Amino acid sequence: MIDEEKNILKEQPTKKSLDDEPTSATPEHNQEDGEEATVHDEDDIAEVSPDELTVEQLIDKLAAAEALAAERLDGQQRSLADFQNYKRRTTRDMQLIRQNAAASLLTMFFPILDDLVLALDSLPNSGDGAAWSEGVNMVHRKLVSVLEGEGVTPIEAEAGHEFDPHFHEAIVQEEHPEYETDVIIAVVRSGYQLGERVLRPTQVRVAK
Repeated sequence: MIDEEKNILKEQPTKKSLDDEPTSATPEHNQEDGEEATVHDEDDIAEVSPDELTVEQLIDKLAAAEALAAERLDGQQRSLADFQNYKRRTTRDMQLIRQNAAASLLTMFFPILDDLVLALDSLPNSGDGAAWSEGVNMVHRKLVSVLEGEGVTPIEAEAGHEFDPHFHEAIVQEEHPEYETDVIIAVVRSGYQLGERVLRPTQVRVAK
């Protein structure tokens, strides 16, 4: 009887042997510890001071900084070029607006100038009307002086000159024994230009 009890006790596991068996949670715990260690290693590399970097790491950081600087410089140069183009375009547009406004205003004086020329051609040069003719002539000279001060000049056109459609307007084409085809016979109304811009073409009679 006593021998049977001893055999039963030998077959039962002791508490110490149960505690010594590894649990299933142990590998998972070790894996998490490994991941945490990897994260800490990456943080440590990011926080390394420049003095502790290797030559290869310093070269890589320098190349990245140069690439970023070149990209920013290119963007600044593009922005500066766009701004300069905008300034030139704005300046050109403003000049064009001023020229158009000046041309529109100056052309309003041409009919007045035409009337003064007709008046001078019909006024007497002697007698009682001579003084009055001189007054009209003085007004004509002042108006011409004002227009010349603004850069307005008459378009040259005389009998015998060749007809130029850029500066002349042919209102009549007629046969003429003294002039060949496309030659000006006579000026009907004076034309004017502002610089190279024709404000009003000269009206002429042209031979055909």
